[in-house]
Amino acid sequence: MISTRIWAVLAVAALVACKDKGPQLPKVSQVFPNLPLPPQASVVSRSGSPDAMQITLMSGAKVQDVESYYRVVLSKNGWRLVNDMRDSDGAVVLLAEQDGPPLWVRIKSTDDSVATMVELAGAVMADTTRRRARPAS
Repeated sequence: MISTRIWAVLAVAALVACKDKGPQLPKVSQVFPNLPLPPQASVVSRSGSPDAMQITLMSGAKVQDVESYYRVVLSKNGWRLVNDMRDSDGAVVLLAEQDGPPLWVRIKSTDDSVATMVELAGAVMADTTRRRARPAS
């Protein structure tokens, strides 16, 4: 007779093997074709769904420098800075548009004020060429 521990291990292994892999994330280039990265950036995490993605970055630059960087970058080279505000946590939230997917940028100092967290969020643009209505015949 197989002991309870072995059954438990087999059951956990079966559950892990049967677990759905979850939705595939889109390619970064689909969501962020022109992704401006802050100075001294390193990737902390990436999450999303098949239609959208969020990338969290850590920058060693001061929060004011990162805010200034994004305000300049998102005001030229085809970008239009549509919204610039502070949220209830005091983070700067920017919305920029271009000839492609919009970009949401949230900039906040870390709790110890040593670094800056930057959250970049975007969505996959719908392919409008496939969705055009066909003329009636």
